[in-house]
Amino acid sequence: MTLVKESNGLRYYQFEEFAKLGVKHGFFTRLGGVSPVPFHSLNMATTVGDSNENVLENLNRMFQVFNLDLATRYDGWQVHSSTTICVKSSRDVRTRTIRGDALLTDNPEVTLVMRFGDCVPVILIDPIFRVAGIYHAGWKGTVKKIGKNVVENMVKVYGCDPQNMIAGIGPSIGPDHFVVQQDVSDQFIKAFPKDLDKIQIRAEDEVRYNLWEANELTLSDAGVKTIKRMDICTVCHKDEWFSHRGDHGKTGRFGVLISMAGMEL
Repeated sequence: MTLVKESNGLRYYQFEEFAKLGVKHGFFTRLGGVSPVPFHSLNMATTVGDSNENVLENLNRMFQVFNLDLATRYDGWQVHSSTTICVKSSRDVRTRTIRGDALLTDNPEVTLVMRFGDCVPVILIDPIFRVAGIYHAGWKGTVKKIGKNVVENMVKVYGCDPQNMIAGIGPSIGPDHFVVQQDVSDQFIKAFPKDLDKIQIRAEDEVRYNLWEANELTLSDAGVKTIKRMDICTVCHKDEWFSHRGDHGKTGRFGVLISMAGMEL
């Protein structure tokens, strides 16, 4: 079940299954920040043209919702890869970010953070081995099956069992709007040859894909049994979510975080 919450003007969405475990997490909408048009208002990215000061204030507001210290954050340089970073401690903001599109940690004093604007945000938790993760699956990460890489790293590095994992797929561009050209379609056909009937939609002279379903299939094939989805389209709901395609490239990025701080033993 999807939960919708508000705190100090910020609206964010949660998965009930994660909340019941005491996992601090949130898919934050664009509401409640300080950034001006066209980044209004809870923009989490400096790469789109917004000021560092605005983004820092927005980050602080997001962290304050869960009484988390901003110094606990770890964020990567998202490059549409399938690279997974295993995080031991928070990131010194004076250092350069590492390129990668998935973050994992077993440290409850680390808060994992990523930014999105149509790509698929996915969070994971293994409540037995106490490992949390987050990853960024654009169409490139989806066809590279980044979810498989994440699960394999949870098993290899932390000893997790996929059957214990819980995954949550958050808001992104939906199947009604993710229209692709033939070159991109060819990559989906190659990556999902047996599941095209589940992820491909053909309508007149266009081809669309369901990124939610594609990422769920990848997680399921990797052995994850419990997979939850919000099925919220960022293009359809631009009033709540930043959408790169819906706003023709002039927009911000919404934040997603996950932390095991305070999670019951």
